[in-house]
Amino acid sequence: MSIIQNKTTNSWNEKPEISLDTLLTRIKSQGKQPLCIGIDLTGSERRPTGICVLHGKDANLSLASSDEDIIRIVEANPGGLVSIDSSLGLPAGRCCVRDSCECRKYGIMRESERILRKRGIRVYPTLIQSMQNLTLRGIRLAQMFRDMDFTVIESYPGAAQDILHFPRKKINLRQLETDLMAMGIIPHSDREPVTHDQLDALTSALVGYFYLAGMYEAIGNEAEGFLILPELSNLD
Repeated sequence: MSIIQNKTTNSWNEKPEISLDTLLTRIKSQGKQPLCIGIDLTGSERRPTGICVLHGKDANLSLASSDEDIIRIVEANPGGLVSIDSSLGLPAGRCCVRDSCECRKYGIMRESERILRKRGIRVYPTLIQSMQNLTLRGIRLAQMFRDMDFTVIESYPGAAQDILHFPRKKINLRQLETDLMAMGIIPHSDREPVTHDQLDALTSALVGYFYLAGMYEAIGNEAEGFLILPELSNLD
């Protein structure tokens, strides 16, 4: 693992030369299995969660609603890495997410989010009101998967897309899809067109591949948890 200061840009014309074959070769050299379940989690079971099971070059894309549905998909892929698009830890000093608690004085942002902001990467604080339920759900599911002996990482598709010079979904959804597939990914979706939730789940799974390949940066700290980012300095 290399800890570097990545510089990002909003220009999509200078994409790094990175292919899925490169990642698969690196993963094999690490003695790891190329299998990752990317989860674009939502804060409520009332809204669909994007799921991507990335195995080799095949990306199986779907939507799930309940925790039970998500758990069922993860359980069906033993040995896979789980990559969740959600904060998986609280800011240091916080005991809960409630704004009414005394621990609110310790703030709503973690070190990883402060680092991203310093790099010019847009990110929401972990405990703004609209993110509180998502954070609770992410922490709960991550612990369940770890109890089931899965390795779990935290990912943030928007940051990964910035680093890879791919447009975020709200900028150009179809170009994001094109750029992801151009890496050599073979999509299999339960619906057409592929949804933004599924593409973010695919990006989360791709971050998992960078992690398995040893081509990642972990930002944050032990107390609050680490966020995993693609690290592109050693592509050669």
